[in-house]
Amino acid sequence: MSQRSGWRAGVPLLVAATLFMEQLDGTILVTAAPQIAADFGVSSADVNITMTAYLLAVACTIPFGGWLASRIGARFVFISSIALFTLASLLCALSPGLEMLVFGRVLQGFAGGMMAPVGRLIVLRGAAKTELLRSIALITWPALLAPVLAPVLGGLIVTVSTWHWIFILNVPIGVAAFVAALIMVQDRATERRTLDWLGLLLTSAAVLALLLAVELVAAGDAMLIALFSGIAALLIGGGAVWWMLGTRHPLLNLRVFGIPTFRVTNSGGSSFGWW
Repeated sequence: MSQRSGWRAGVPLLVAATLFMEQLDGTILVTAAPQIAADFGVSSADVNITMTAYLLAVACTIPFGGWLASRIGARFVFISSIALFTLASLLCALSPGLEMLVFGRVLQGFAGGMMAPVGRLIVLRGAAKTELLRSIALITWPALLAPVLAPVLGGLIVTVSTWHWIFILNVPIGVAAFVAALIMVQDRATERRTLDWLGLLLTSAAVLALLLAVELVAAGDAMLIALFSGIAALLIGGGAVWWMLGTRHPLLNLRVFGIPTFRVTNSGGSSFGWW
């Protein structure tokens, strides 16, 4: 097998494994919440903060990851995020209390928010046009399966062992992914462009407000606050779009939605993912 053929098979599968791990950890604690609550002497509702903190960290880091990859190199960011995710998982497993667990989950989310989009970027940059569809399929399907398998896997782990193993299992997977990334992932020249701080601030604020609204609606609490959060998300998001369409070096290049095939693919995929 040629080096190019090995890349085609290996790198998308490696990225798929990291995406699966990142998506799995978003919801796997749902079934473990009662056991965690009993160990820490808190209510099961209090444990929900660990899942919310993770999702917020992921959402706020994703826009920053693309710029960081272009600035210091996608390979370095991808490998570093795998290492941080693995260490954060170990920290979660060793947490003596809820506060430390939340801190570990924030670190996990920060690493996952860079690991997932930068991994996709590496695949899209390196895949030949004839292999692009196959590569996208390889990195997409495992991530779609993760939310379905997470409650079942989490329930199985806490049934046969303790909740700590939810995070301990990430360690050997993370170490294997780290070594594989060192061997297989190649880098491209970095691009010296400034960070769109205002775009990052507006995008992160909009995402935070939207996630807060969704969490409150799902919990059935503070519906008035949820309404204001939703409105704030729309207003701030609209401001972010207006800014990024007008500035020279935007955080996210929204002009690519002018390409019909890109617009249809991403709009349709996002709608399907939302429902």
